[in-house]
Amino acid sequence: MACVTAPGVWHNGQAMTDWKDLADELDRWGEAGRTATFWWRDDDAGPDDGCLEPFLDQRRTLDVPLALAVVPGWLTPRSVKAIGGDPGSWALQHGVNHTDRTTTERRKVELCRDALKVDLATLIDSSRDRLAADLGFSFLPVMVPPWNRIDAEITTLLPALGLRGLSTLGPRPASMEHGLALANVHIDIVNWKKGRCFVGDGPCLAAALDHLCQRRMGTVDPDEPTGLMTHHRVHDADCDGFVDRFVAFVRDHGVARWLDASHVFETKPAVT
Repeated sequence: MACVTAPGVWHNGQAMTDWKDLADELDRWGEAGRTATFWWRDDDAGPDDGCLEPFLDQRRTLDVPLALAVVPGWLTPRSVKAIGGDPGSWALQHGVNHTDRTTTERRKVELCRDALKVDLATLIDSSRDRLAADLGFSFLPVMVPPWNRIDAEITTLLPALGLRGLSTLGPRPASMEHGLALANVHIDIVNWKKGRCFVGDGPCLAAALDHLCQRRMGTVDPDEPTGLMTHHRVHDADCDGFVDRFVAFVRDHGVARWLDASHVFETKPAVT
């Protein structure tokens, strides 16, 4: 049986996935005696802009683990205190300064081959050291490339720079690559092309259902947890509302489980 997105509700003449479709898919996991695993990654953390503390309050209310992709060049003492004060959150390395370093006409990439001329490896290494020193046991040595893009030449350098994991977007090709544990995200709740607003329940649920169904059918790695990607600094009320509903829906379903990032990447904190 192929994975087919159920019709759900209709919007602008197109079939949309609804919450019952997600419940039905999770029930299928239960009927197969399996646990549907999820993880939550939030990107672009670090600045002192007043957005992080309310977001961490939201996480505490939901009571599920969170992985914060922290930009080393943006990290402030206030953010260090907020992250360190939340035992349910882990910090991952989100590039260096979240800067486009491409020198050719291509999509934005910070961790790109073009930047090898400016000794990108040294910048990655020193940024990792900073996160380990400032965040201590809250920091896991996992790289989350800005814009979810990284050139292969940079990926091969990461293990020698003390990184143990890598997280981008879309189903992972394998559980390990160049000695790095891979775990990606699959659900993007933000519509980046239309004002950075909430993309809507339908597209988010369809993305979740698609990855879950493909995992169950074995067309993608069945052991990769389905990843929710958020960007708390651009969230509107609709984004926050969906996060509340989706995280709680998964949390409260009997065959679903939110995983801790240290379990997702099977790695330990990097402490200096």
